[in-house]
Amino acid sequence: MELHGHLLYIDITQICGIGCAFCMYADKHKTGMSMELSTLARENLAALINAPSVKRISISGEGEPLNNAKVFHEILGLSNGGRRFEFITSGFFPHEKMASFYEETDRIVAANGDVCNIRLSADSHHIEKVKWRAHGFSLDYLKHRQPSALSFSFRSIDTDRHFTREYLVEEAKRWGLDADIVPLGPLEDVLVVDGQRFGIDYKNLVHPDADTAHKYLDMHGYIEAIEAKINKRFTFGSLNKPPQANGMDLTVKPNGDLYLYGIENQRLGNIHFDRVRWEHLATHIRETPLARALYTQPLTDLLARCDDTALVQSILVKANNPYWLVKELANHEGLLEQMVSA
Repeated sequence: MELHGHLLYIDITQICGIGCAFCMYADKHKTGMSMELSTLARENLAALINAPSVKRISISGEGEPLNNAKVFHEILGLSNGGRRFEFITSGFFPHEKMASFYEETDRIVAANGDVCNIRLSADSHHIEKVKWRAHGFSLDYLKHRQPSALSFSFRSIDTDRHFTREYLVEEAKRWGLDADIVPLGPLEDVLVVDGQRFGIDYKNLVHPDADTAHKYLDMHGYIEAIEAKINKRFTFGSLNKPPQANGMDLTVKPNGDLYLYGIENQRLGNIHFDRVRWEHLATHIRETPLARALYTQPLTDLLARCDDTALVQSILVKANNPYWLVKELANHEGLLEQMVSA
């Protein structure tokens, strides 16, 4: 099994005071923890970050990662150069503090020969909770400060597509910028500002409430949209367009625990206590039936093997996202085994 073009997700905090209605980690916010880096954690993260087969390192959280900006900057400093970082945030700092954060991030990234994309949440749930909105400010910052290693993009959910489009255009105009939206597909738009293009990515709604209007992508529709975008069948792992092979998708939790993204019923170790390398993770995928099946076989084909259609369909509706599905299936004895049996 060839694995190349990995994604490394590092969740650096569970702390968040925003309180978005759709958040899946809200139960952790009041008593949650933030990541700290031990000596072994630094060694492990440096090895994972600097491996040639890694295509992107995404820093986020089970909370708001700006609440642990110090560790974010420490992680950037582990790079040997030539890396693509991403920072996913609500951008809730006051503008002066946000500018200082951007300047420090740009300084570290540029000095190492890296780049970093700041992905700002632009859905109605975040916007209504955040006093200091960073979207128009960030576009203005980019225009006037011209950081050498930073770029910006936006993220939202499919039910908020209309809201996000209008909000970003109006926010840009508030800062004196000419803006327009170019639709690309069910999962992406482009915001064009004074001739520059900024991506907007849409995720589908995880765990929709029973009274949510049925104007969102169900899980099968979401998978179909992903398959159309990447031009291949959907499996777990880091999805790369053909002819490139897919990669691994690794998540590091704030306490250092390691999981393959979406397969979080199988803990793989901890960066504070174990030696972690990509080759060890590849061996786990090749030798573990669940991981091997999810990484090599289309998810819709695996789901078709489950005989208890009513139960599986109810789980699909409840989760409504492929990466939350395994957690739900694992709560029902025998379903995962039935799905991955050859």
